[in-house]
Formats: sequence, structure tokens, C-alpha cells
Amino acid sequence: MAGAGAVTLGTLTTLYRVVDPCIMKGTLQVKRMLTSAAVLGATAAAVFAGHIAPAQAQSGNYGAIAVSVKPGVYGYATDYGSYADAEAGAMAACRRGGGGGGCDVKVSYRNGCGAIAISRGWWSYGSASTIGGAKREALNNNPGNAYIKHWNCTSGYQL
Repeated sequence: MAGAGAVTLGTLTTLYRVVDPCIMKGTLQVKRMLTSAAVLGATAAAVFAGHIAPAQAQSGNYGAIAVSVKPGVYGYATDYGSYADAEAGAMAACRRGGGGGGCDVKVSYRNGCGAIAISRGWWSYGSASTIGGAKREALNNNPGNAYIKHWNCTSGYQL
């Protein structure tokens, strides 16, 4: 019996050929063929996954956003080596932007994104592994008719 089949790994499909063992010389060749198909599929999936999210290989990029009590003043930092460094960078940026001593870190994250949303009288914050997730969280945390004021992501995490 001969036919075709598919091994599906995520969204990647690898085709292989099913051969009647009576036609082949022993079942060893069938096993080799199926093993080769599995190895090929796994290799292709690994390569495919590398193209989808190369940023997942980033080991430790940190970011933060600091907001001042002065309206509209904020600072941010991305791609620092630790939470403390990212938060210090965001604070320094907020102070340089005119926030002075009224700056405070509102969101920090690792290998991801942060966002701030504002509405009349409200600031809200969010973080997630994607920019869409961070924006949604910031908007959901705001009781008013909010819009995204600022967002930023560590390297490779804007999807």
C-alpha cells in the first residue's frame, strides 16, 4: 500500500511517503524513512521557530518607564542588563525631561514591552511579552477613555 501523509509541527507541515513494507527489502528501510521524516520535520520546525521569534533567544534585556507628577513628563529605558539599571535609566530620562524629583518608575519588564495610557486625570501602565499585550493592559487599567501615550520594547519584542 502506497500513499502520502503529513507530520504537522505547529504550522509547519512536512510531507512524507508511506511505502508498503512488502515492496521494500525489510522493515529497516521503512524505519529509516520515517525517522528521516521526523528528523527533517523537527529540524524544519526549529529553523521555522527561529525565524518567527528570534528575540526569544535574548537572555536578559530589561526596560522601564518612569512618570513624573508634572503632566506629560515621562522617561523610558530599554535593553539594560538588570531591572535596577533599567529603572535608574528611566528615572534619569524622566528627570532630564523636566520631571525633576517628581519622577517615579511605574512599569518595568524583562524581554518584553511596557506601555502607558492616559485619559482625563488618569495615567495607567501595562507590561507584557508583546506590544499588543502591553497596550491592552495599560488601556484596561485605565478607568477613563484612554489612549496610548507611549510604549517601548526590549530588542526583538515588538510583535
